[in-house]
Amino acid sequence: MGGIVGHVGVKPGWSYATLERMRDTLTHRGPDGAGMIRWRADGRPAGDDKLSEIGLGHRQLSIMDPSEAGAQPMSNEDASIWITCDGAFYNFQDYRQELEGCGHIFRSRGDTETILHLYEEHGLEKTLTRMNGMFAFGLWDVRKQQLILARDRAGKKPLYYAQLPDGSLIFASEIKALLASGAIDREWMDETALDQIWALGYTAGERTLYAQIRRLLPAHYLIWQKGRISIHNYWDCPFGQDVWANRSLEDLADELEALLTDAIRLRLIADVPVGLFLSGGIDSSLVAALAAKATGRQIQSYTIGFADADYDEAPFAEKIAVSLGIENHRRVIHEDVLQYAREIARQYDEPFGDSSAVPTWFVSKLARQDITVALTGDGGDEAFAGYDFMMQAVRIWGDGEQRLAFMRPMTPSEHLWEWKLRIAGFRRGYSSLERRIPLRWRRLLFEPTFLQRNRLDAAFADRWGWYEQVRSADWMSRMQYLMFKTWSPDDFLRKVDTASMAHSLECRCPLLDHRVVEFAARLPFSAKITPGGRGKHLLRTILARHVPPELFERPKQGFVAPWERMCRGEMASSLRKRWRTQIRSPLRPDAADMLFPSEGPTSNFAAWTGFATLSLNENL
Repeated sequence: MGGIVGHVGVKPGWSYATLERMRDTLTHRGPDGAGMIRWRADGRPAGDDKLSEIGLGHRQLSIMDPSEAGAQPMSNEDASIWITCDGAFYNFQDYRQELEGCGHIFRSRGDTETILHLYEEHGLEKTLTRMNGMFAFGLWDVRKQQLILARDRAGKKPLYYAQLPDGSLIFASEIKALLASGAIDREWMDETALDQIWALGYTAGERTLYAQIRRLLPAHYLIWQKGRISIHNYWDCPFGQDVWANRSLEDLADELEALLTDAIRLRLIADVPVGLFLSGGIDSSLVAALAAKATGRQIQSYTIGFADADYDEAPFAEKIAVSLGIENHRRVIHEDVLQYAREIARQYDEPFGDSSAVPTWFVSKLARQDITVALTGDGGDEAFAGYDFMMQAVRIWGDGEQRLAFMRPMTPSEHLWEWKLRIAGFRRGYSSLERRIPLRWRRLLFEPTFLQRNRLDAAFADRWGWYEQVRSADWMSRMQYLMFKTWSPDDFLRKVDTASMAHSLECRCPLLDHRVVEFAARLPFSAKITPGGRGKHLLRTILARHVPPELFERPKQGFVAPWERMCRGEMASSLRKRWRTQIRSPLRPDAADMLFPSEGPTSNFAAWTGFATLSLNENL
């Protein structure tokens, strides 16, 4: 666990200091130790004062086996394979005895060493498909002279890389470490990525704001050899295929509860204190209920609330904690947001439009006072159909049988949703629903020359390929699959990892255990949507076994900060002035009035994205 960096094929080579600087940029991800291994082009180790062609670095967050034996980068017995790994391999103990029987010698009690021996015994793809966990790693095979980068199925752990003009490659857990190398041109911008930030709130797929830096996709691995790279997909889970048509809801609930219980059991394994985030919503409450049962109620929960009651879920979380008999730590945020806002925005290395980064940062800060690992409820909305817009889309565009689930009359606000969906051309996918700002704002945000160079649909182009994979599935399954492939890794998982690791806290997501996701992908529509037209039917059924329904059966409330309300008055005036004087092309200085009005309508997304853009621009 921690932060990883590396380089390969660099000519004439990188100094020790360069790799060290990259590594230590990630100290927040791993404050418990640091390691580095470097080789010359002929395969011999490189000293501190010599140039190297290959290097791996690691910042350690001690979760499993905090002894020296667990330090990284680590090697197999004959030092022919080396690895630097971020994350957790939960089921590693299932393979240890088998590997010892094959003659492999273990020096540590941790999980990372098991990856080395699995790779040595079975090869790369069989290793990856055996791993239940969240991970991103760089592996150097000395014999094959290959660098391998790999990322977990859901994309819980980040991994960025850049191939330089000479064919060499650098990689890191975060963009800031690659920038610290000095090899990246900060001014060379990916304009499509910039458009994505203002359309979606994040850079999507492989793209980042920096044209030279790319993101390795979830469930993919990259092989570098002699200056050439190849990228491969090792897992997929299309929703809506091989659906269970004749299984009862109770039967499905029994199987899913058993799966979730085992997923939580695996994620409770650690040599450090483990707790959980509790918002009071269905997902986190279910994780809390099953974790409390597994630990005999000996687990602590952490909740963030806001003084603004419209954004405060803390009272609901407290009731859930009392019902489960677990201790709940609660903090209400007041002026703290403004004090830490710039630090939070800069942590993401590029503008990130999801204002729920703010409460996630604060709850991570609160939890880290007591624990090092936190279980979360992330993934439930995507895997089990929990978003309101999914319901609206099915009511309008769904297959006849599914539309019958929504028989109540439409309210005026829902008629507006119908109009928006039709205008967006929803039949091509769900992507337009993700657009966070009105389309007309694009013309007000960007210079005309930028708009001429960049087509409107370019920001959504990566969606169409995923959409084709599930074109034959029903509407709900298509949306779930696309959300799992796009929104999930690019927005909320990135948000959680960045915010938590800023405080050296590891977050684990039982609802994104790949076995749970594969189970969810086969659910019939009746297990997703209640007879009354509400999502997460199966999760509600299981939760009702542990918590009185009146504690969680309420309208969905998002986990966001009231940022647009904070950006008023003097704050808005200051932001407008800063935007006009400091913002750079292709964004327009006169967009300030739209983003930070003293009064009148704006949005959390617009205000936070504008603030984040300013914060990062001033940090350059």
